[in-house]
Amino acid sequence: MAEQVSSLLRRSVEHLADEVPDSYRLMLETLGPLLVEVDVDGERFALRGGQRLEVSEGATGMAGAQITTSRAAILDLLDAKVGLDEAVQVGAVGVRGSLDDILRAHDTLLAYVHAAIRAPSQPVLLSALRAGAP
Repeated sequence: MAEQVSSLLRRSVEHLADEVPDSYRLMLETLGPLLVEVDVDGERFALRGGQRLEVSEGATGMAGAQITTSRAAILDLLDAKVGLDEAVQVGAVGVRGSLDDILRAHDTLLAYVHAAIRAPSQPVLLSALRAGAP
């Protein structure tokens, strides 16, 4: 059975904290106190900043930003088959929340990607993400 996206993300951010601490701190600063709920193919989890970036199971119903997508759409974005703006326009990625919260979530995503490309542990986690794709 494929590893859940929330578990992969949790492992990823733990590695980022150790491998690229400056980039990890930038992610935390960018996210700030925002709570982001994510739904990937029905798997619901939440991200919260603070002293560490926490990935928790389930939805809280108190998120400032909500993102709905699929594992396939995430891989299409990572493989540059589609841009984020196009993925949102065609409905492969759904976003809800205030403009400020959506922009903060977007900027945190960019900080995450910039950190991940510098961390040696991430290719293995990306392979695990691909293993669960339909």
